[in-house]
Amino acid sequence: MLFFQKTLNFGHLKHALFYSGLWVLSLGLTACDAPQNTTQQSFYVFGTEVQLLIVGAEPHQAEQAIQAIEQRFQAFHHEWHAWEKGGIVSKINQAIANHQAIEVPDSVKTFIQTSQKLSAQTDYLFDPAIGQLINMWGFHSEDWHGPPPPEAQRQAWLSKRPSIKDIYFKESQLVSRNPNVQLDFGGNAKGLALDIAAQTLADAGIKNALINIGGDIKALGFKKHQAWSIGIQNPNNPKQAIAKLQAQAGDSIFTSGTYQRYFDWQGQRFSHIINPNTAWPADSFASVTVIHEDAITADTAATALLIAGEQDWARIADQLGVDAVFIVHRDGRIDITPAMQSRLIDLKN
Repeated sequence: MLFFQKTLNFGHLKHALFYSGLWVLSLGLTACDAPQNTTQQSFYVFGTEVQLLIVGAEPHQAEQAIQAIEQRFQAFHHEWHAWEKGGIVSKINQAIANHQAIEVPDSVKTFIQTSQKLSAQTDYLFDPAIGQLINMWGFHSEDWHGPPPPEAQRQAWLSKRPSIKDIYFKESQLVSRNPNVQLDFGGNAKGLALDIAAQTLADAGIKNALINIGGDIKALGFKKHQAWSIGIQNPNNPKQAIAKLQAQAGDSIFTSGTYQRYFDWQGQRFSHIINPNTAWPADSFASVTVIHEDAITADTAATALLIAGEQDWARIADQLGVDAVFIVHRDGRIDITPAMQSRLIDLKN
């Protein structure tokens, strides 16, 4: 994959609607040319804010669709939460720890098989079977404070190296070859959730909308026949945007960053994004933003490229079929692929 480096120093982007890895910028429509019906609502789930912006639909139609999405998201959160009891992922993890097979719905089987395929394409830099490791680092808690787990504990986990490739299916039964597998889909479940929301809107006859889950975005249709404007957050100054891009219909845009969730310990910062091959947090890039039509692929890619680092990110992106990538290095350098460059809009200070 070809890429080039370009230093960008864009001015502050005002009128941002979402304060996270990606920002949806002001619609920029006057009272004369604004669509007749624009509905914007938000709610909290997955431990973050979900915002929906719907254009061109009747208010009642839009509100019903948003209500349906909220209900589905609440159920989704319960089922896919990795460490709270009662959901399907918790039940799977308990069965695996007990060396037992477990019956799973077809939708769960399909998502796990999709995750297995994507994980293989990342050389298992992205691996949803590392729940034990995430818990070891304390990231199953809202209170991240350190200290880092000792070397011996990390090496013991690495010697077992649970992986999603250890899972296989006997028809509808899930089985794991490795009892240390503990699934945690925090790295790509938002992609699945965005797909669910997009399908819910489509079923309701809504064609133009933006769905934002904690700064990760799915674009449907257009804003008054124009592309949506999305701002990429500056990792070194999260109150500013470092670039602006155009989101086309069907785009899924995801950002992973080492600056978003972390703890400091004895002068060192530890990101919540962990390299499963080293049992150590990623520390190569400040952030990675990707665009892909498939939300689960985009979600996976943003995490995997962040872990892959400078030497391997282009190869992993190529294996995933992701060509639109925007990388911010920790020293401020920026890598932009040609496909991403074609989406960027330069801003003046």
